[in-house]
Amino acid sequence: MSPMTRTAVRPARGSARRSRTGAVRHWASTAWVMAVVVLLSVAGCATIPTHGPVGKSDPLAPRSNTVNINFEQFAPVEGASQESIVRGFIESGTGLSDDFQVAREYLSSGLAQSWAPDKRTLVYKDAFSVSPGKEKDSFVLKFDVVSTVDATGVLTPAKDGATESLNMKLVQVDGQWRISEAPDGVVLTEATFETLFSPLSLYFYDPTFTYGVPDVRWLVSRSSRTTTAIVKAMLNGPAPYLQGAVVSAFPNGITLERDSVPVSDNGVAKVGLTAPQLLDTSVKQRQQMHDQLLVTLQKSLNTVTEVQFLADDRQIDMGGAADDSTPMIIDNSVMTTQVALSKNELVTFDGTKIVPIPDMVSVAALVPSVPAISYSGKEFAFRSGAGNQIYSVRPGQQPLLAIAGVALTAPSFAPNGWLWSASGDGSGDVIAINPNDGGKMGAPVVLKVPWLVGQEVTTLRVSRDGTRALVISEANGVSNVSVTGIFKSGEVPKELTAPLSLFHTGTPTLGVWVGDSSVAVMAPSDADPVTIEILDLARGPQQMDKLAGIEWLSAGSGVRNIHAQTDNEYFANVGNSWEVVAKELRQASFAG
Repeated sequence: MSPMTRTAVRPARGSARRSRTGAVRHWASTAWVMAVVVLLSVAGCATIPTHGPVGKSDPLAPRSNTVNINFEQFAPVEGASQESIVRGFIESGTGLSDDFQVAREYLSSGLAQSWAPDKRTLVYKDAFSVSPGKEKDSFVLKFDVVSTVDATGVLTPAKDGATESLNMKLVQVDGQWRISEAPDGVVLTEATFETLFSPLSLYFYDPTFTYGVPDVRWLVSRSSRTTTAIVKAMLNGPAPYLQGAVVSAFPNGITLERDSVPVSDNGVAKVGLTAPQLLDTSVKQRQQMHDQLLVTLQKSLNTVTEVQFLADDRQIDMGGAADDSTPMIIDNSVMTTQVALSKNELVTFDGTKIVPIPDMVSVAALVPSVPAISYSGKEFAFRSGAGNQIYSVRPGQQPLLAIAGVALTAPSFAPNGWLWSASGDGSGDVIAINPNDGGKMGAPVVLKVPWLVGQEVTTLRVSRDGTRALVISEANGVSNVSVTGIFKSGEVPKELTAPLSLFHTGTPTLGVWVGDSSVAVMAPSDADPVTIEILDLARGPQQMDKLAGIEWLSAGSGVRNIHAQTDNEYFANVGNSWEVVAKELRQASFAG
């Protein structure tokens, strides 16, 4: 049996494989069909899409995209007051299907032409107030903000108590009040936004074109234009925090020939791309483009079975079976065997049996803690003593000092074999080293991460696609849970991107990856009840049942494979309750 199980997603091609068509264009004027990119926070961090109450069940599946919901808008009435015009304009911001024709009736002719609803979507709760502004015929609208969205499709939840004010100015046009000055964008109630928009994942490649990396965007999912919106978003490239960490098979500058991606009755999405850029690609690149887009469409919609690329309305050469590209691996799985500590020695644990590692030397003298195992199952690592040293070890070899620092986080293996940790002293140092070089430890790479300076880092875990890292840090009593992109030159890491912040409750310090878009976090305690919280890039936090004295956690593939651990007991979650499945075992960890 292979030491690592992984799922390779090969989109169904059928007979259309030899003549797949085309490419795609930047999402532009109608990009507003997408909801918001993460705005950078004051600390330089972006935040991820989350909304809705904290729950205790597994994250819900995405909503069905088959329902088309329309909201009625009402045009301005003759003789309406200034405040009525302002309120009517805001309330007509649901007119997605006809480019906000009713909303534009509330505007002066000049503003109706220049107003850009795609710039931002502001989501508010309860109601908004309208009061006269300082200037004549001006008004100020004030909202309790839930989240904001811009044209790139990433949503940013607002901080508790956040408010925002919008200024508008009115003039009389043929005796009727109309808005002459207003900010771009639309304003929606929380309930309306949650009805119209859904989180959908675009998939980009890791730099080796092996793994698919999800990039969650908020799009109008119950619309005939959803397919077009997804294609435009993909052509526009990854979200800011993934730029430099992932790649797209689509060449720069390629766009849609027309502002539409029709889907035939048999589920074929016909993607007409600008011919010069499309025809300049190789067969292999076109196949990678096909796989990237089809995986994205099939995971977002239930209406697409195939993708055809067109250049000047003609199908292009997609090669034959001999030209097939390597399938994109989605949600890279980990092997079921974990590394753990038993009687101060490294052991493996398969869920039922604790087994000594063959030919493994004793490491007890190094006072090991928080062990890690590579995806190959051949390399191991652990933190030693006071926590300022991390050792790498292989069966039959003596442990080698791999990483030195201050208050180091638990070691984490990337899929390519590199070993990672971070200093918890506020220096902003993140260290990576390649221990898989025949036992000869090379020089570590030290990354100076500006946004971690002054932060006490307690967790750094590399994602299972190797392009991102989960980072948990604390400053002034405030916990930050973030996902950052890993920018590399070849296999050598160069920097961590400006992070995407995940909304959470409490003050977590430990976390692990659960899947390609979700993590589990907690604040450990040796006696008090502890809640493990599942954070997802597309949904609000989900809480598991409390368990007293949880000091460690591990997660295999999927939220139902999360394990809680006390100082000597190992728990599995069975039927939404915790059950002891092993004792005399500490700090078991899956690969990663």
